[in-house]
Amino acid sequence: MGMNTKKRIGILTIHNSPNYGACLQAYALYTYLSQQTDVFCEIIDLHRPHEKGYIASKRFKPYRCVQQNKWKRIKAALRNVIFKNRKTDLYSVEAKSKFDAFNVGIKLSRPYWSIDELYACPPDYDIYVTGSDQVWNPTQPYCLEPYFLTFAPEGKKKISYASSIAVTELEVNEKKDFQHWLADYDIISVRERNARQLLESFISKPVTLVADPTFLLDAEIWKALAVNPQNQSPYILLFTLDFNLDLLRFALRVNKDAGLCLIYLNQLAPNLNGEKCVAIRDAGPKEFLGYIACADMVITDSYHATVFSVILEAKNFSTYIAEYNQRGSRITDLLDTFGLQQHLLRQDLSEDYHTLSSRHIDWQRIRQVSQQERNCGREFLKKALS
Repeated sequence: MGMNTKKRIGILTIHNSPNYGACLQAYALYTYLSQQTDVFCEIIDLHRPHEKGYIASKRFKPYRCVQQNKWKRIKAALRNVIFKNRKTDLYSVEAKSKFDAFNVGIKLSRPYWSIDELYACPPDYDIYVTGSDQVWNPTQPYCLEPYFLTFAPEGKKKISYASSIAVTELEVNEKKDFQHWLADYDIISVRERNARQLLESFISKPVTLVADPTFLLDAEIWKALAVNPQNQSPYILLFTLDFNLDLLRFALRVNKDAGLCLIYLNQLAPNLNGEKCVAIRDAGPKEFLGYIACADMVITDSYHATVFSVILEAKNFSTYIAEYNQRGSRITDLLDTFGLQQHLLRQDLSEDYHTLSSRHIDWQRIRQVSQQERNCGREFLKKALS
């Protein structure tokens, strides 16, 4: 197929965020599709409300913004107490620059600073793809409708790859909208079993289950991207999505038993620097991969840190789902798929280092499952894009 006859594909996903998981999943789907000889691929550069320059819409509103904003206000108040002696910037400037450098090779459409602008002048592709991550999560603080590709010109092919709803239930009005928006999709896939069951309960189209797009790429690609920590003695890595005091205290206790160094990788981490504990706030996506790959043990509450603990074959890892976490199904689904249920921490965090370190992993079997997941995802995309 000649250069002029390549299929033009536009992906809409969460890409412009200093979030390791969002960044790496967007990179994975974009990279895999771009590697296909008959494809020209871009990520649709839709910006979101937290970004400077974003223009709010009167027409397009988030679903559960009242609840979400209330929770954000509570978290902000707690953060101000915890970080009262620090700057209130949400993310490290150094880390943000590394995210920007990592993303420089990704082709983007023209920027869209408002949803209205996207609908008024949508980019033109042969195929539109809803990418992965929590793009269909109704608790997101932005409007979900564009992530159902309703801006795409009539008659164009629309597919979803490993989209996540994250919550276990939808409200009546949400189901009605989802049903209407998904009616124009040619083929649908989601990332979690619960999302498939939920959608199939009220839409007539088949829904396929596929793995997170990070599994589309061979592990060797991720290992080659990783920037490993230099001259680092053996360590336990703690990575949390937000600052989590309970998990930090647990990791400190486990690390004391282990006699290792604890590295707390978090852009919001307080100053923990000491002989046996170091806070890392300036890591980019490549450093994130490196810290996971080289850790003696990973402790996390993050879905994608769990994913990369599997892909990069971390020596050992344990994942925590807090009692209030309504998005935990994505982690339990992942652990179930790989037969790693024993690596889920108890909610009371009562385990010790000996218990955690005794949970061995059969990496030969894990590689076989990873290859199955990779093949399934690739076959889905081959069929969807044909």
